[in-house]
Amino acid sequence: MTAIEPVNGGGAANADDPLMRAALVVGIATAGSGVALVVAPRFALWALGAARDEPGPYLFRIVGMFMTVAGGSLVDISRCRPAPDAMRWAIASKVGAAVAVAGAVRTQRFGKQALLLAAVDSASAVLLVAIQRRR
Repeated sequence: MTAIEPVNGGGAANADDPLMRAALVVGIATAGSGVALVVAPRFALWALGAARDEPGPYLFRIVGMFMTVAGGSLVDISRCRPAPDAMRWAIASKVGAAVAVAGAVRTQRFGKQALLLAAVDSASAVLLVAIQRRR
């Protein structure tokens, strides 16, 4: 099996699955926020209550590029029957993001408002685990 195998010719089989629709939304949101980090990293840093001086914006652009790729992969996962390792990497990405953001809040690099981002990433990881366990 390849990393991503279409289900019955594409995403039609997953269109009725609420978990896969939720994964699609999470993937689109992840990719979209990644693009936003690439385009406007200082705004994102401000929203997270973090310092906006260099190298922060530069590093956030790099993170944004990876978020765009991870989000796009999650969109593909939501439309197809992914190999188990593709799902594990998507789960690891979300768990890693949640832990990193929570750690940044704990060490006062990000403001407490960033805990909302950690919660969203945690919920996304739980969603992906639920999808993985069903397969």
